[in-house]
Amino acid sequence: MSAVLGVSVGSSAVRMATLAAPEDDAGTVPGFERRAVEVVTGPVEDVAAQSIGVLLEHDGHADIGATGVAYGSGLHPDTMHNAMARQQLSNYHLVPEAAAVVTLLESAGQLAPTDHTVVLYDLGSSGVTVTVVDRYSHTVLAQHRSDVAGGDRFDALVAEQQVRERGLTRPDDAWAAAEFLGRCREAKEQLSTGTGAAVPGDSGLVLLNRERFEALVRVPLESSARLARDVIAASGRHPDVVVLLGGGVRIPLVSSLLQSWLGLRIILPPEPEMVAAQGAALLATAMAPPVPHEPELEQPEPNWAEIASTPSARRGPSRRHLALAGAVAAGLVVVAAIGLALGGRDTGPSNQGETAVAEVTVPPRTTTRAPSSTPTTTPAPSSTAPAATAVPETTSEAPAPPPVPSPRFLNLPDPIRIEVPPNIQLPPGMVR
Repeated sequence: MSAVLGVSVGSSAVRMATLAAPEDDAGTVPGFERRAVEVVTGPVEDVAAQSIGVLLEHDGHADIGATGVAYGSGLHPDTMHNAMARQQLSNYHLVPEAAAVVTLLESAGQLAPTDHTVVLYDLGSSGVTVTVVDRYSHTVLAQHRSDVAGGDRFDALVAEQQVRERGLTRPDDAWAAAEFLGRCREAKEQLSTGTGAAVPGDSGLVLLNRERFEALVRVPLESSARLARDVIAASGRHPDVVVLLGGGVRIPLVSSLLQSWLGLRIILPPEPEMVAAQGAALLATAMAPPVPHEPELEQPEPNWAEIASTPSARRGPSRRHLALAGAVAAGLVVVAAIGLALGGRDTGPSNQGETAVAEVTVPPRTTTRAPSSTPTTTPAPSSTAPAATAVPETTSEAPAPPPVPSPRFLNLPDPIRIEVPPNIQLPPGMVR
């Protein structure tokens, strides 16, 4: 089984936990390989996507089969999907942060069977987030985020105390100010396990004890405890346990204040800032790879001459052929009308001495007697026949009618065939 990667996206850092396949199924949570990337500039989702891409491509982690990304209240899933798409990453699964935390706590055996409603108290660098979640459905019942307390605010309080009480010089330039705040942060972190801290630097030695530090951060922490109580009341549920998350909860005063304000059992994981990433690794699911897009093959240019010469390839007249046939038919109607009009007029010399050019042959009228069975051939009229010949009516035996000429059709694309009257003169090549 390949390894899985869990990622938690916070406002100030992206944390990643790699979980290898366990050797046995003893029911214990195996160890995680941990790393964190500080968010300095740019959107946090872009930093997370870039960090995942670098880890998978350049850090020898080609055996990672799936990635789980936990997102909190400050990150929308669509923005995370877009950031992953820009890095061309597809084998990942987004999971809610609350579900990732509950999953890890259950795997570690830190939740009792009677813990139905869980309060997540997440104290990070930029603020505090309180979430009330249903343990079994992973439904968020109430949630609120505030900046009343946070690691950055605690660092600023320590820096002001060092300048005011110990007489340290406040740095002027940005680089020196960042270095000074970094030493104040280090002193604060030393107080998580000790009673005093001393951090040297260019601007002087930062000295701080736990009692003075707790006096500085008590008011912000009590404000966060009041916020947690309000969020619990808004959820309409009676919680069973409070889980502490984030690097700020390592301050011992946090646990004692929440215990006194909420009266609930407190769970402090060994690595509170890595819980969401580790839970996301447990929930990671391998996704199907995207179907590669096959480019369309270039179609060869059709050989219109070959298609036109193949009768089986014809599927009927085209629109162009139909339009041409309609135009020709309309022209024939006009020609026929002119011919009929000329046939009914006097074809003698006109007032200008001109001679009419239309010649009309009038067939003889016959009686109702049937023609003789013996065929009689009548010679075709010559080109020098008079303009009009009248045949007298007879009541005796009438001569046989002249043979009917074969029908003539315009030479148009199949299947269009237009019969042309015999007295209409057409140019050669148009009749077949």
